This record gives sequence, structure tokens and C-alpha cells, in this order.
Amino acid sequence: MRSFLSRLSSYYRITAIVFLNAVIVTVLINYVSSHVLNFLKNTSSHDSRHLGLFKYKEYDSALEPVYPQMKPAELSRLLRETRSVSLGYEPYVQFKERPYAGRYVNVDAQGFRPISDQAKWPPDHEGPNIMVFGGSTAFGYGVTDDETIASELQRKLRSNLNPQIKVFNLGRCSYIFPQEAVFFERLLASGIVPDLVIFVDGLNDFAHYDGNPGFTKDLTQFMETGEIPPLKRWLSDWPVFRLFKLDQDHEISVETKSDPEIFNAVLNRYFLNKKVVESLAKEFGTKTLFVWQPVPVYKYDQNHNIFKDFNYSRFLPYLRPGYEAMAKEYEQGRPGINFLWLADMQENLKEPLYVDAVHYSARMSGMIAERIAEKIISQGLLN
Repeated sequence: MRSFLSRLSSYYRITAIVFLNAVIVTVLINYVSSHVLNFLKNTSSHDSRHLGLFKYKEYDSALEPVYPQMKPAELSRLLRETRSVSLGYEPYVQFKERPYAGRYVNVDAQGFRPISDQAKWPPDHEGPNIMVFGGSTAFGYGVTDDETIASELQRKLRSNLNPQIKVFNLGRCSYIFPQEAVFFERLLASGIVPDLVIFVDGLNDFAHYDGNPGFTKDLTQFMETGEIPPLKRWLSDWPVFRLFKLDQDHEISVETKSDPEIFNAVLNRYFLNKKVVESLAKEFGTKTLFVWQPVPVYKYDQNHNIFKDFNYSRFLPYLRPGYEAMAKEYEQGRPGINFLWLADMQENLKEPLYVDAVHYSARMSGMIAERIAEKIISQGLLN
């Protein structure tokens, strides 16, 4: 018995030593990897593709042109709050922003971002209700609640058309047009029928050119293998794995298709979903407006793009040529009269308009909202 306990004690000591050494080595490796990543981020010659879409996490003087009214501490807080918004699961559309409360950025538990003088949810019928769908550019990543396209639109329409107009910001991170169509359908099915729906698209449709919403790979892997995606994402946040995957992230693999095939697939999908939305809206008496949004790589002077060093050609390779293909469709009249082409609205603007690689400044959001308001008024979409 004594011999057995002695061996057991010896095995325990060996196991404990091996485990402790493994923990120490893991911590040291991640510590060194973290410092290497920080060094790369702070090196001016480092390719900004490794920084993602958000190049700055705190105040930087380079951002002053697009945040002229904000003090350094205020800007830092806005950037931190923007990056603190996380995503959770939602049926049918796969995901949405989780509820969040901040000084500049808020997300309602009902799944929308509040705007200035926000109307109650669910909306009543005391005044025209407008719902704005789109991706993170419509949500307003990088600007405050009252600087989003939806907030600016409500201000402009109330002052120029009807003070009772109520606008709701239903933009969500990474959403593509088919997701927005499903989102709209679910609202109608729940009894929420707006007077006008606006869809702001273009960017994400070419970013997710295969037509699959974000996290499709994770959900597919979970259903097929039972692997829990959160554990995978938790491990992928370790500095050692981030450093190892530095040059493998966001690789594009489209060897089986040529560019025209991809463009045609994206545009055909867009126009088919447009028909679906129009049919649904007509059945419920809702007017529709489809907006093709501006992006920084199409008809925008890169000399004024603070983020021109972002590797657009690698991470968004089909954006510019895809927009060129859509321009041809627009010239031929395919989108129809309930379509607003804003892709070239920045062509002659010699100023910074983006707060990161793709998201709009408050001024740009205001200009987009103004063009949308003009279209609504000129076509009598709220008569």
C-alpha cells in the first residue's frame, strides 16, 4: 500500500509539473505574441489590412477632419463604444446587435438603434412610419446615435414634409440585402407594417458575394460536427493564434468563377430580392425605396481618403468592379423608378468622408439622408 501511494504521489508530482510548465509556456508565448502584434500595429510601414476595417481604437489626430466637433476624450469613448457592440443570435436572420447602453452608442432590446427623438416601439399609426434597413453603414458604426442616416433623415423630413414622421434605424452589422428582405418579412408577419421601407445596400452584397450571411460557416460547422463556435472564436482571440493566422485571415478563394460571373450573380440576386420585397410591400400597402450606397473605392478621390492604405483589393476585391457593373445596369434603367443611385455622389467632394475603411462620417450620413429625403419628397412616397 505504501509503495502504491508513493508511486501515485510521484505520478501526481510529474503531472503537476508538466501541467504547470505547459501553462507557463502558453502564457509566455501569448505574452510575446501580444507584444509582436502591438509592434506591428504601431509600425507605420505595417500593412493596414492586419488592422481590419477599424484602424484606430482611440483618438488620433488623423481622425480630426471627420470628427471636427469632438474632443479627444469624447472621440476615444465613441470608438470604444462602437467596438463594444457585440452580436447575438436571432432566428431567420442569424444574428443581430445585442442590447447596449452607452453615451454615444445604444442598441434597443427590440433590435434597432435609437435615433434623436426616437419614437416608441412598436410604432403606432399617428404619423408616417419609415424603416431604414441596411448593414453597419446604415446602423452607423463610428458615429453617434443622432448622427446616423436614419436620425438625419427624420430631422430633414420633419422639417420639410411632416413633423409627425417617425424613422426607425434597422441597420445591422454585415447584413446583406437578402437578410434585410427576411427581416422585413418577419416584421410584417408580426403585425408591424411601415408606411415606407428604405433599403441601403451595395457594400455588403459584394463583400459577401456568395450570398451567404455572416457566420454561415460557423453555423454550418456546428450543425454538421457539433463544434461550438464560441469556443473556436475564444481560442482564435489568443495572441498566438492571431499572430499565426496573420497572413491567412480573410483569404479570397474564387478560382471556380470569373469576375463577370460573380458580378452577375450578385446583381441578379439583388434584383430578384428587390422583386420579392416589392411584392410583399405592395400586398401590405407599404411604399419602397432602394438606395445604392457610396463606397470609398468607387468615384472617390483617394487623396482625401484617410484610410487609403487599407488593402481594399484583397479584402473587398469585387467592390469597385462590381459597382462598375451595377452602373451599367443603372444606365440601362434596370433598377426602376423606386431606386436611388448614390454611388457617385462623392465624385467631386474633396474632403474626408469616412471614419474608417468603409463607414461614413456624420457629414456623409447627413448628405446621404438629404438625398434620400429629396427623393421621398419629389416622388411623393409619403403622400
